[in-house]
Amino acid sequence: MNVKILPLAVDLDGTLIKTDVFYETFILFLKQHPFKIIAMLIWWLKARAYLKKRLAESVNLDPALLPYHKTFLNFLKQEHLKGRKIILATAADQKIALAISNYLGIFDCVLASDGTVNLKSYVKARKLVGLYGEEGFVYAGNARADLPVWAVAKEAIIVNAPRWVIDKQRATGKPAHIFK
Repeated sequence: MNVKILPLAVDLDGTLIKTDVFYETFILFLKQHPFKIIAMLIWWLKARAYLKKRLAESVNLDPALLPYHKTFLNFLKQEHLKGRKIILATAADQKIALAISNYLGIFDCVLASDGTVNLKSYVKARKLVGLYGEEGFVYAGNARADLPVWAVAKEAIIVNAPRWVIDKQRATGKPAHIFK
């Protein structure tokens, strides 16, 4: 199988962007709604995915202002132009993920947290395997939570990751490409 034609699933936080949209929306919420902090704490008690959804509904995060990893984004744009299927697979809330996808215009599909399911780590791995099969996709990530996804991907793309994450992924023996 030619790895270059496999779908490419891309993590958002710390990979496509250099920050985390959960923290971005959290800070925006506190600035825009400082008197609703109790409500936010109640949302957090329900579940992390629920909190993300409520924060996303409460603020307007402008995708144009996010700090994208430019080298990696240029790579994605080139892959998109070649016709490769690119999936945004993120634990961020669906509303935020769709806004970023619409802004960039390079994603064929968006998989994201939905207020009930927090699409992270093993949950993301199971979702991608369900859609593309084990080793039926390439995955780009940057963190400990991405290790279970790389374990079921054909190949890893590592972006902005700490050395120990790179070493852990390399120990699997799966091919990896690294973006600094």
